[in-house]
Amino acid sequence: MAVCKTEDSPVPFEEALNKAGNGLYNIALSATCAFILLAIGVDLFGFSLVVNIACDLDTTVSQKGILASVPLIGILLVSYFWGYISDTRGRKFTLAVSMHVGFILSCVSSLSPNWYLLGVLKFLSVCFSCAANSATYTLVGESCVQRVRSKYMLLMTCLLLLSPAIAGALAYPTLKLDFAAQLPWLGIVFRPWRLLIIVFALPSGVGAVAISFFYESPKFLANWERKDEALDVLKSMYTINRKTSANEYKVKSIILEDESVKKKMSVYRALYEQSAPLFRPPYLWRTLQLFYIIFVVYITNNSFLTWLPHILNLVRLSMENNGSGNNICSLISSEQQTEHAFVDVVNGTNSNATVVVDTEICLYTIEENVMVTLIASQSIFSFLNFVISYLPNYRKAVLVSILSLSSLSGVCLNLTPEPISSVFFFVVFTCTCLGMGILASYFVDLYPTSYRGMVQCLGIMVGRSSAFVGINVVGNVFFENCQVTFYLWSLLVFSSAVAACFLPPDKSKITSTAL
Repeated sequence: MAVCKTEDSPVPFEEALNKAGNGLYNIALSATCAFILLAIGVDLFGFSLVVNIACDLDTTVSQKGILASVPLIGILLVSYFWGYISDTRGRKFTLAVSMHVGFILSCVSSLSPNWYLLGVLKFLSVCFSCAANSATYTLVGESCVQRVRSKYMLLMTCLLLLSPAIAGALAYPTLKLDFAAQLPWLGIVFRPWRLLIIVFALPSGVGAVAISFFYESPKFLANWERKDEALDVLKSMYTINRKTSANEYKVKSIILEDESVKKKMSVYRALYEQSAPLFRPPYLWRTLQLFYIIFVVYITNNSFLTWLPHILNLVRLSMENNGSGNNICSLISSEQQTEHAFVDVVNGTNSNATVVVDTEICLYTIEENVMVTLIASQSIFSFLNFVISYLPNYRKAVLVSILSLSSLSGVCLNLTPEPISSVFFFVVFTCTCLGMGILASYFVDLYPTSYRGMVQCLGIMVGRSSAFVGINVVGNVFFENCQVTFYLWSLLVFSSAVAACFLPPDKSKITSTAL
């Protein structure tokens, strides 16, 4: 016998969210979270630019490598903690605290008198700001209706992918400034690169203020038995979206489909309870599958993007010397042979060799060809991600296509006989970043509310771990065995495309089949 629903009957959360609608509130929230992602991307990538132009810190190549890796170490150490905070204290709370403190510490780091204090302050800054990597996606995913959820999250990734381009655009005019202000009480000279650190941090400060104008995730509130607060948030969203009175919102109470019982326990036990289920059935296979794809996506994009300035410099030198018949690997091989010959001359093992070595001069700036390529390539990737956002019903096919294209480009790079097309395939090889937003949407769709923040943060940890390995370890293999590295790496990316084939079908296809 069917039970008739009365007006006071509890309404499933997704249905109540649909009644609140999709409008101004959701668009503004998504735009703000996208801006926060852009802010942390600019601050993170921009720091790698600062490391190369902070000449008065007198850093060696190895010290620059340590500085460039510091943000990744911070992300690895605290992402797990922020996942717990996000799942227990709230998405908005996590964003507000992390962005405010991260902004302040980043600005303070601009006054560092030496490279190790700069590293420590940047490490602390990233330890806070990295919380936004997952909290933004989770907040938007739980505040927007199903039909636009994936689209908004992919659009957010558009701005995240644009962050290197924005960093380059901000750096260029800032570094054109010519000043040197003595600050004797700090023992530093305030130059444009120090101002650039503040410029890179400003978007984080703006994002920290902006997020305070929005509500906590209604699903988070409902999941923590704060259903009256969740209902108030839904009513406020309804009022903003529909431009009408909250009294018109006909939902009196809500119920969660995946509601879980909360128990009092220690922090360490709570951390275990938040993460352990992700590595047990029924989530074990899906967690390992998504983490593997994330590992490949980040290690491919972040590692090789870091070496892009060096690659572009080799190509520029080759073009100036009319060496138009070499691809990237040939140029790297020639550079390595020159370096080895120089070592032999120094050691006296090759007295007949004549090697000309240019002394590296620090110019407090970045070459224009690096800026142009960064801005152009990342703007194109951002636009492509915008296009992908209009294909939410084809996430699986798009992800497999992106990974397959990257794998194919790695092979073509070795087969290309000249540098320009070789650089083109090199940039396309890093297109795995286009899959970041798709993977984030899978985390929201495939995991219950109580685990989403944790699985997002663990995913970020996996991604940044792979980037750390790629930058500090794989770089040596790349420069010693370029062709073999690209062939094996292409195989690695192809394996992730195969893994993506086993992701669940998109919901629209399931619905169509059912009908």
